[in-house]
Amino acid sequence: MRFARDGWCLAAEGQTLQLHHVPALFSIGNGFIGMRGPGDGADAPRVYLNGVYERMPIAYHEAAHGYARETDLRLAVADATRPAILIEGQPAEAASSVTLDLTRCVRAETVLAGGIEVTIEQFVAMAQTALVLTRVRFPAGKDVVVTPLVTPPPGSEAPVAAERQSDAIYDPRIAPTLADSPWRKLDLRAGPGIAARTDRLHRSGFVVASAIQEIGRRTAGNLVEVDFVSGYQAARDEPVLEPLLATLNAAQARGYDALLAEQTAWFAEFWSSSTVSVPGQPEAELAIRYALAELTMAVGRDGKTSIGAKGQTGEGYEGHVFWDADLYVLPVFAFTQPAIARAMLAWRISGLDAARDNARAMGQTEGALYPWRTIGGHECSSYFPAGPAQYHINADIAYALETYLAATGDRTILNQGGAAMLVETARIWLAIGYHDGDRDDAFVINRVTGPDEYSAIVDNNLYTNVMAARHLRFAAREGLALSLLDAAEAARMVRAADAMLLPFDDARQVYAQDDGYFALDPWPFADTPPEKYPLLLHFHPLAIYRRRVSKQADAVLAVALLPEAFADTMRQRMVETYEATTTHDSTLSASAFATAAARAGDGARAAHYWRVAALTDLSDLFGNTDHGLHMAALAGSWTTLAMGFAGMRVEGDTLCFDPVEIPGLPEYRFSITYRGVPVEVTVSGATARVSVRGDHAVQIRIAGVDVATSSEIQNARATVS
Repeated sequence: MRFARDGWCLAAEGQTLQLHHVPALFSIGNGFIGMRGPGDGADAPRVYLNGVYERMPIAYHEAAHGYARETDLRLAVADATRPAILIEGQPAEAASSVTLDLTRCVRAETVLAGGIEVTIEQFVAMAQTALVLTRVRFPAGKDVVVTPLVTPPPGSEAPVAAERQSDAIYDPRIAPTLADSPWRKLDLRAGPGIAARTDRLHRSGFVVASAIQEIGRRTAGNLVEVDFVSGYQAARDEPVLEPLLATLNAAQARGYDALLAEQTAWFAEFWSSSTVSVPGQPEAELAIRYALAELTMAVGRDGKTSIGAKGQTGEGYEGHVFWDADLYVLPVFAFTQPAIARAMLAWRISGLDAARDNARAMGQTEGALYPWRTIGGHECSSYFPAGPAQYHINADIAYALETYLAATGDRTILNQGGAAMLVETARIWLAIGYHDGDRDDAFVINRVTGPDEYSAIVDNNLYTNVMAARHLRFAAREGLALSLLDAAEAARMVRAADAMLLPFDDARQVYAQDDGYFALDPWPFADTPPEKYPLLLHFHPLAIYRRRVSKQADAVLAVALLPEAFADTMRQRMVETYEATTTHDSTLSASAFATAAARAGDGARAAHYWRVAALTDLSDLFGNTDHGLHMAALAGSWTTLAMGFAGMRVEGDTLCFDPVEIPGLPEYRFSITYRGVPVEVTVSGATARVSVRGDHAVQIRIAGVDVATSSEIQNARATVS
């Protein structure tokens, strides 16, 4: 791997720095602030704030009832993170090297001019939501001037009209370029050692304060060190600049070194409960550690925000949160940082009223339907066949809640809105599905879209139906226990789940992706050149919908998440059958195939797909990492290791492992937190060893062997035959 210095450090220099995905790859953040790395132009977007967005109207030539009328658009904010640096009177050149130390998530850049080397060390404070710290070092006695600087939001003072060549390929994954900036400057402050400004977004009403202040200057030996603290605060209806300036003053009183020590301690605790090691394979270690670090630096921890498909690392997908936040990312935190998982669920719970509104717009008179893409809570997708028709998002959120409960045992979240969300979302299935007398009274769900966006508005999507059945049983059980459902409605839910139609193809002896999937003409893969992928950029949606082709794991995702619903031989047939029809044009696909293959006992195939997931961004496998890191792929690289390769799952109150041998991966270790107890897992081939820190009794099952106490767990060994 070209960026691996060792198992804990990412590095780039020379020609490597010219790679177009370096700015996203070296992003740092703290869940609120996100900063891209070096390599973007001086006027390019660089800093994003989680949960800060503009409301933009959606223009339709032909609209219909229930279409989304506005979208949330996450925009770059003013850049208060780069002090102005003049070397012998000239601006500093582009970085000549950059490193990212994952032990503390501290980034260091080196810039050169006239033979003078200047180092810029930065981190976004994990324990201080508003703060970015910067230390600039340069040789004493040299003509280097470093001063505070705040650059306006991109385009706010010199807007450039969006231009698109008529023959250019339209890419819906890229955020639009605005001809007129929605930012309105409110205030500028400047003084000795400080620069600040406030800006307002015209329609959403967010006011953002940005400031940078010098907090220290010293000569240490032959080096001069100049320290800065930068800060951001955003709100709609309360002061932002004065509170931010007070925060900067408090940071100045503490000093750079104290805040760096706090950052170091924060990550020391983080890695103690989230560590991953692959002995003898530093590149594999780096890939998974990088994934965990970037996820943690991107995810909101305040219960008011979540994690966008790109985090705060770029403008892809307009900063929107999708279902991958619940299904791919949340399980990672449920088992490593449960407080973060809980905060993600709290954000979903806060959107329940908006989800009810969305359900009414979609024609359901009761229940709640969560949006396919959003920031503020309402649906932002303008293309319903591949967006709002994905009703499975309700079941994905329920799965996330169930995963959190299983991992933590924390049922208080049910009384704090979780149960209401669970029940309201389950009611949608009874509203759109029915018992079909022509199909032996089976419960059918017609005209929905599953995870595969190349198959839209289908009947009985397997993934949707399997997940809906699980959702209904979960909601009936908890809703009845908490008196949110009466016995009659709970019985209806259970009856629907028990009678759920799962389409089956007799000829192939596999579950069909949907009722009509195998009746479609196969996609002409042999006649499709590599430059015509991804298909969505080169073919009209109808041309794709009429063919048997999948963008990503769909039926296979059901196998990955619910392996117990499929026999061993069925899992293998499912993976092989759908591998032949899947383009993997989505970065969500590889980890699902890897996990499903592992649960089918196919270690070689699992290893192949795991490598794709782990290297999606580090090697820019899809050619669009410059738009932002792929958070679902990062998460999938960890879940594949833990839940696929090691076979980790929870059955009742028992933490279970069923490892499968993976070629090229003789041993790996990872740590999790289960029901508040730190657990260390070591897998060698198909043998698992589990240890529990401290004197805790945890129910563990390894390859079907129950081990009930910590002392027994220390010596547990089991091999999958």
